Amino acid sequence: MRVPAVRKTIDSSLLGTMLGCRRQIAHSVLLIGIFGVAVYLSFANLDYVGLWHDEGPTAILGNTLLEQGSLSGWDGRNLVGADNGRALDSDLIEVLPPLAYGLNAIGIAVFGFDEVGVRVMHAFVGVLSLVFLYLLLREHLRKHPRLVIFIFLFSAWSAQLLLYFRQSRYYAFMVFGVIAAFYFYERYWQTRKVVNLVMLTLVATLAFFNHYIGGAATILSVAAWHLLFRARQTTGRQYLLFCLAIGIVAVLGSGYLVWLGVVGNERGSWRDFMGMDVHAYTGDVPAPLLIIQIYARDLFAADWISWPVFLWFVVVVFFAGQRQRTWLQSKPSDFSAVNADHLPVEQVAKVVCMGLLFALFSALLSVQQVWVNPTADLRYCVGALPFLLAMKGLFAEWAWGRSKIMAIATTGLLLLTSIGAAPFNIVMEETGKRTLGAHLFQFVREIHRPYPDAVRVVSRFLFEHAEKDDLVYVPRFEYREPLTFYAGHHVRFCCVLDEFSPLPRHKIEALGAPLYIGEQDPDWIVLFDDLPKRRWREFGAIFDLVAAPDVHHRLTQRPELNYHAFTPLPREPGVYILRKRSERHEEPKRLSKPGEVINGRSVPRFHSVRP
Repeated sequence: MRVPAVRKTIDSSLLGTMLGCRRQIAHSVLLIGIFGVAVYLSFANLDYVGLWHDEGPTAILGNTLLEQGSLSGWDGRNLVGADNGRALDSDLIEVLPPLAYGLNAIGIAVFGFDEVGVRVMHAFVGVLSLVFLYLLLREHLRKHPRLVIFIFLFSAWSAQLLLYFRQSRYYAFMVFGVIAAFYFYERYWQTRKVVNLVMLTLVATLAFFNHYIGGAATILSVAAWHLLFRARQTTGRQYLLFCLAIGIVAVLGSGYLVWLGVVGNERGSWRDFMGMDVHAYTGDVPAPLLIIQIYARDLFAADWISWPVFLWFVVVVFFAGQRQRTWLQSKPSDFSAVNADHLPVEQVAKVVCMGLLFALFSALLSVQQVWVNPTADLRYCVGALPFLLAMKGLFAEWAWGRSKIMAIATTGLLLLTSIGAAPFNIVMEETGKRTLGAHLFQFVREIHRPYPDAVRVVSRFLFEHAEKDDLVYVPRFEYREPLTFYAGHHVRFCCVLDEFSPLPRHKIEALGAPLYIGEQDPDWIVLFDDLPKRRWREFGAIFDLVAAPDVHHRLTQRPELNYHAFTPLPREPGVYILRKRSERHEEPKRLSKPGEVINGRSVPRFHSVRP
C-alpha cells in the first residue's frame, strides 16, 4: 500500500518541479523581451534631434578632453563656459563634474564627433542601470518573480526615464549610481564581503564626480536607509567601515573642488561660479518644508508618483503595519521571508523608501530657488524614478491576484499613459497645456519621425550662407553653445564675455579671439526669441533681417516633460537671422527650396523677410 503512495508523491513532486521550471523559463523570456525593447528604445536613432542647451557644451568639452587632455573651455576656436564664462575657473577649466565629459570622450573616440558619439555612452549606462535594477529587485523580492517583472516593466518602458537615458548629460549615470550603490550595499549586508563595500565606495565616488548634488544625495540616502532599517544589527566594526567609505568619498570630492577653486577661492561659492541671482525667501513656511512641498507636488504632476496608486499604497502599508507591528525593525534573516499568499508590502515599501530618500536629499541640496520658479527641476531627482515606480508594480501585482484581465488593463493604462497624474498633469512651459497623453507612444513616434529643431536649422543656414570664419553673435549662451558644436569649426562665435566676466582678462586676450562684447563687429546675429522694437533699434541700422526659419525658437528636446514637446510647436516667437550690410553681401546666396534634400535631410521651410 505504501508503494503507490510513494509513487504518487514522487509524481506530484516531479510535476511541480516541471511546472516551476516552465514558469521560470517563461519569466526569463519575458524579462529578456522587456529588456530588449528597452535597449532598442535607448539606442535607436540617437541623432534624431539636435543637442540642446546643456548637451552642447558637454559634447564640446568631451571632444576637448579627447584632443587636449584637459577640460578647458577653449577648444582652439571658440569658448564655452555658460553665461559670461562663469562655469570656468581662473585657468579656463570647467568646474562642473567631469564624468560626463569622460563618457563623451569615449563615445566620440569610437563613433565620431556627432550626436551618436556624444550620447551613446550615456545610453549604455542607462541600459546598465536597468541590469542593476533587476539585480536589486531580485535581492529584495526573491519569492515574487512576477512582481519583479511588473516593477522592471514600469521602469524599462518608462518614456520619461528613456528620455533621460538618451541625453548627453549626467542623468543616466545618476540613475545608475543610486541603483548600483544600493545594490552593493545590499550585497555587502548579505555576504559581509569587503569587496562589495569597496564597490559601493567606488560607485559613490563616481556618482559625486558625475553630479555633485546627486552624489551627495546618493551617499546620504544610503546612510539614512541604513539607519532606518539596519542600525540595530550593525556592529562597531561595520560602522567604522561605513564611515571610512564615506570619508574616502568626502576627501576625494572636496579635494577636487579645492583644486578647481570652487572651495576656498575668491569665488568661494557655487552661486559665484554659476552667476545665479539670489532671491531671498521671505515666506511664512520654512524654506525646507516649502521645497519638499513643491518637489512633491511636481513628482505627482509628472506622474513619477501616480496619486491614485499612492493613496492605495498608503492604505496597504498602514494595514500591513497594523498586522505586523513595526516592519522597520525587520531582521536581516527574515528580510525576504513573506508568506507567498500575501503581497510583499514591507519589501516594496523599503524599495520605495530608497527613492523617497534620494528625492528628498536631492531636493534639499538643490541650488534651485523653487520659490521663484513655476516648477521644480525634477532632473535632480531622476535617480529616484525607478524606485518610485515600484508602487505601480505592486498595484499591478495586487490587480493580478483579483483578475488577470483587470491587471493587464491597469498595467497598460499606467504604463502607456500619464493618466495616473490626471487631472493635475504637469503644465507644458511653452503651450500652457497639461501633458496628459500616451507618452510612450509619443516617444516611440518622435524618435522615428523627428521634426526640425532650431539649432540644427540655424547651423545648416550658417553653413550655406556664412563664409569661413565669419563672426557670429548669439546673445544667449544656452543657444550659442549647442550652435558651437555644429558650426564652430566653420564660423567663430564672438562677443561671448562682457566687462563683468570673472575670467582673467589677460588669459582671454592671450587667446587672440573676438570674445569681448563691444570690441568686435559680428558678421551675423542670431536671435532665438521674438524681435522686439528695442532689439531692432539696436541692430537695424547696420544689419538686415535675412531669414526667419519656420521653427520654434525653444529647444524642446529637453527630457523634462514641462519642457519637452513630442510634436512641433508653432513658429512664433521664432528665430531671426540678421546679416551685416557690406558689399560682399549685396547679393544673398540662394536659399534652399523647402523640401529639397541636402545630405540626406529635408530642408525646413524658411520665411525670407525684410526689416
